[in-house]
Amino acid sequence: LVWYFPQSFMKMCKTLGAGINPVTAFSGLVALAKVTQQIGLIGWVCTLAKPDSAQAAVRFLLASISEAAVQQWVLAGLLIAAGQALNLSIYRAIGKDGVYYGFKLGHPVPWCTDFPFNAGFRHPQYVGGMLSQLGVFSLLATSVTLNAGLLAFLAYWFALYAITSYMEASGDNDEHKD
Repeated sequence: LVWYFPQSFMKMCKTLGAGINPVTAFSGLVALAKVTQQIGLIGWVCTLAKPDSAQAAVRFLLASISEAAVQQWVLAGLLIAAGQALNLSIYRAIGKDGVYYGFKLGHPVPWCTDFPFNAGFRHPQYVGGMLSQLGVFSLLATSVTLNAGLLAFLAYWFALYAITSYMEASGDNDEHKD
């Protein structure tokens, strides 16, 4: 909605209440979506044990994570650290307005060629997000979750990031390049 119909989103923000900044509203929606994704993933893992109670589901989840091998913990830590370093670098480079489509929502966002945009990939925030998510998935990778379709879940998640990256590349902030 926001990418293709920014004027409609800005109008909706204005209608909902005076002073609602569309970038702030969109960042809140993105945060809600990310939390919902993680809750969905955790909920899916919890249901694999076919628990008879919420407590049993949580015990299964905690047992799955606590039984992860040292290599899984190291891999998860490295992936999450690298991913979050990219994400923090994005905020430093282009700020909240740049991260949350500010240039589409009436905020000036200068073109940036500094790190992480010079790291060799067009969408470092999505690379960072996927690295972080891959770290989470690596902790959840057990024989039960893998047999239940964890890799398909991960492939789906990667596909969503790829589609969003493609969508954004089709109408990027290129007109503001120096």
